[in-house]
Amino acid sequence: MFKLRCTSADRDGMMVIYAAVAASILMWTGAAVRPAAAQVTTTAPADASSLVGDWSGVLNAQGVQLRLVLHVKSEGGTTRATLDSLDQEAFGIPVSSITRTGDKMAFEVDVVGGSFTGTLASDAKGVAGTWWQGGNSLQLVLTR
Repeated sequence: MFKLRCTSADRDGMMVIYAAVAASILMWTGAAVRPAAAQVTTTAPADASSLVGDWSGVLNAQGVQLRLVLHVKSEGGTTRATLDSLDQEAFGIPVSSITRTGDKMAFEVDVVGGSFTGTLASDAKGVAGTWWQGGNSLQLVLTR
């Protein structure tokens, strides 16, 4: 099983994420990655509250099923999100941007070069779409 480990905050107060292998859900390069200090993009105010919650799903990466949880929070008009890869014990991976336009939801995870685009269900309790990374795409359904 591929694992990656997140350390506590470094001396600059930013989380450093270490990757154990390249062939995993996040297709890491094997090098430590330091996220940028500004890790948040806001959604349009009317849409921010509609994305808030914990979204979970399973990504089938090369025959290995990996559980993901996207945590979306809104505070003071700013929407923030992080991604957890439970089976890799990787928690709090910063989401660089998250948006909603109509029934479309998208987010980017710059530290791993990944992105997701999907279509929200009519009740907004699920989204079906595609995870893109390193030129590869995998289907992903998230529910809350």
